[in-house]
Amino acid sequence: MLVFADNAWHVFAGLIVFSAGLTIALSQKNIFDVPVKRAIALYLWHSFFCTFYLWYSLSDVADSTSYYLNSFDYEAGFRFGTSGIYFIVSFLSQELNFSYGNTFLVFNIFGYIGLLAFASALQTVTASSRRDIRTLSVLFLYLPGLSFWSSAIGKDALTFMAAGLVTWAALDIGRRMPAIVLGAVLFLLPRPHMAGIFLISFCLALLVSSNLGILKKLALLAIAIPLCIVGAQFGLTYAGLGDASGFSDINDYFETRQGHNLDGGSSVDIAGMSVPMRLFTYMFRPLIFDANGILGLVVSIENLVFFMLFLAVLFRKNRTRSDLGRFAFMFYLIFAMASWFVLANTTANLGIAIRQKTMFLPMLVVLLFSMWKGVSKQSANKEART
Repeated sequence: MLVFADNAWHVFAGLIVFSAGLTIALSQKNIFDVPVKRAIALYLWHSFFCTFYLWYSLSDVADSTSYYLNSFDYEAGFRFGTSGIYFIVSFLSQELNFSYGNTFLVFNIFGYIGLLAFASALQTVTASSRRDIRTLSVLFLYLPGLSFWSSAIGKDALTFMAAGLVTWAALDIGRRMPAIVLGAVLFLLPRPHMAGIFLISFCLALLVSSNLGILKKLALLAIAIPLCIVGAQFGLTYAGLGDASGFSDINDYFETRQGHNLDGGSSVDIAGMSVPMRLFTYMFRPLIFDANGILGLVVSIENLVFFMLFLAVLFRKNRTRSDLGRFAFMFYLIFAMASWFVLANTTANLGIAIRQKTMFLPMLVVLLFSMWKGVSKQSANKEART
């Protein structure tokens, strides 16, 4: 069962799906405005990791294997969460008779669209930055972890697609509202609690950044508060906190989650850490000294790159302000910080953390590059003359 193709239909279907992804790369210019050569390069890069993940899953433990094998017996219909992934995979395996490899290619396209949208957002915010910063921003697109986790059968491809789309759409919310709606649905399908965080962040950013008058803001607030309550309750219910009656219940839940998955090479005990240390551990570990094997070394290098970006922005010489619009700035900030805090306090396993970070890294990276713009020589000479 776990093969790329074992009959003519599987070969034909694989070619069709791969060609569909290539068509997206060739035709996305009017939407994402990513140079065609770069779009094709990113698709081939992403597809390489899709193939690598498929090969990896055949000999190691992977959720993708479980999703595909169990999809043949899935008859529960559409549901949110893990069942939502089973629903999609069962349609591909049962109705379309897709092979394991064909299904991988479909999810590869989901993740690739997220990468394209992320590339477009980075391209926009670094348009006036120094050339070396623009080059570095492009290199961020080729970090292996982003393409590896978002290319496989599972939740990560959909949530990374959602993250990329809402990051891109927030830059021009007036014209890209359909992408915001699609992103919300893509968060909701595999991880409803992230949809709750997204909805709250969206409403708060809209309220804080809006230039509306006091009466219109009050009207907007009257709509946003119920939406935030519904989103929060939905996320808490999915996370198992539907009966929470106070902060103590939520705190107990956090402590329980911190005690899970503490065994194994990718785990650290975060229960006794301070909140700042938990946040640092979640975002930047494993570091070089934590690395186990080649894959662990690659992940630690990626984390080091993220850490250096943080330091570069924090200690930049030219204290330029972000030129993001008010809504985009507030949305990125609220969503990234809220997701980082919640996930860091409910995740003990670093292996899971590496995958979860892809749900908010696009917003965080774009936000950081919008502040670390640098000053080109032409701009510096112009300012000196004035």
